[in-house]
Amino acid sequence: MKKLLSLFLAALMLFSLSSAALAETKIGVSIMELSAYTWYLGVIEGANKWAEENPDAGFVFQFEDSRSDVSNMLNNIDNLVTWGAKGIILFPADASSAIPTMKQYTAEGIPFVIGDYAQQPTTEEDIVWKTFVGHNMKALGVKSGEVAVEYLKTLGKEDPVCLFITRPTSGQVSVDRYAGFSETVLAAFPKAKIIEEGDVGAGSRDSAQSLMENVLQRESVIDVVSGHNDAEVVGAYNAAVAANRNEIKFIGIAGDKDVLTYVTDGNKMWLGEVLQNPVDLGYQATKAMYETLVEGKELPLVWDLPLPEAITPANVKDYNWQTWTWL
Repeated sequence: MKKLLSLFLAALMLFSLSSAALAETKIGVSIMELSAYTWYLGVIEGANKWAEENPDAGFVFQFEDSRSDVSNMLNNIDNLVTWGAKGIILFPADASSAIPTMKQYTAEGIPFVIGDYAQQPTTEEDIVWKTFVGHNMKALGVKSGEVAVEYLKTLGKEDPVCLFITRPTSGQVSVDRYAGFSETVLAAFPKAKIIEEGDVGAGSRDSAQSLMENVLQRESVIDVVSGHNDAEVVGAYNAAVAANRNEIKFIGIAGDKDVLTYVTDGNKMWLGEVLQNPVDLGYQATKAMYETLVEGKELPLVWDLPLPEAITPANVKDYNWQTWTWL
């Protein structure tokens, strides 16, 4: 009897393991940049969080870093298919280079969900991804502009000067952020001067600092600085500090540990941080993949995400950001 019971338990265990293996669903995730922009670590956290909350989905991930390079991105997609990915969540390196590859693999039955960087198709036939999961880029600029306006109102002048550092290589993404910021400021201050400077360098703190050093030489008055992301704004801040231009105020965009520390510690040069939450992004992109791959749902072309929030000295205590592992 004991022998039969042992055999039964062994068979049951083998069956359970086999069932688990069969239930496993491989999902490939190619991420634009993990080396320079650790913000994307939050995307990984969000994807894993969804999988942990929905174990019956059986999602297992393989994450690849494109390192902001198109060739790497395309190789990543090929490698993920070879690995056996049933679906791919793609955070692209640019606005269109992945479209031919996506068309190839979607024809083979592998669905794509695009994250963060909206694609720019030239024809309707190019739109082969199931949905785009990304923050409203213009809304990020609008929220930064709102923070700027609140401060500018305290200056008592009709013609404040704002600087916004764009990232031309990011295409429409950068255009939208700048438009949101400038339109918001000009709506409140029609005589305001909005200076747009494009960082065509590395898009790093160092390149932004060099850019800001040049701007400071010609601009004697700058009231507020914001920009495409935190790297651009922190670089500009570093240049201002070095030049003893402590009157200038700064607003970050995305989510950066240094910026949040400045805001928390009461650094008077920082008005706030506009949070672009990467955990939401990874979580919702994974949810979208489940709905299309497993449930067979028709998805909207654009997946709704929460609107960005501004973290300021007035409300930073409400955010337990020190526990955010992706910072």
